[in-house]
Amino acid sequence: MPPRFKKAEAEEMHSQTRQLLLDAASEYFSKLGYEKANVDRISKAAGFAKGTVYNYFTSKRDLMLELIDSIAASHFEFIANSVRQEEDPVRRLQRFFEAGFEWISANLAQGRVMLTTLNGPDLDFKERLQQGYAPMFQLVASEILAPGAESGAFRQVDLMPTAGLIMTIYLGFGATVDEQGRPPLPPEQISDFVLHALHV
Repeated sequence: MPPRFKKAEAEEMHSQTRQLLLDAASEYFSKLGYEKANVDRISKAAGFAKGTVYNYFTSKRDLMLELIDSIAASHFEFIANSVRQEEDPVRRLQRFFEAGFEWISANLAQGRVMLTTLNGPDLDFKERLQQGYAPMFQLVASEILAPGAESGAFRQVDLMPTAGLIMTIYLGFGATVDEQGRPPLPPEQISDFVLHALHV
């Protein structure tokens, strides 16, 4: 087999192993919290030998930081793809909340890690999460609020502070989902509340 194919296979295997470790870490961190989660148990839960985590991540902290990046990227990609299927800014805002809770429901462990990190004491983790979610704030500001204001569907607002408020509402309800990932109010009621505030 030519070397380039062997290298491609090795890179694919490396990527798959990293993802399995991240998936196992999300389960353990969501159930036990960062401090109590054991790296060797994470390795075994992913189907690997004790200590395998250290072949892919320099430390438990590095594993958590990489997990935060992975969660934020997956969450953003899902919501952005859903929002961008809509042309109307009002429908885009509704789709933002619908897709957001769809993602949480389908990714309960990752959602719990995200929300406990957001409300947790570790400032480095919080900062990494804020960096990871910067594209989401930008999406709300530039692809929902700005075209909504330009079309007259929404009142004129300061884009980034208003995007921050919308994200706070979304994440606040996200922190109160039940065991199936359902928020206490249906997503359409949450988006209706925000739309009412944005209407001219």
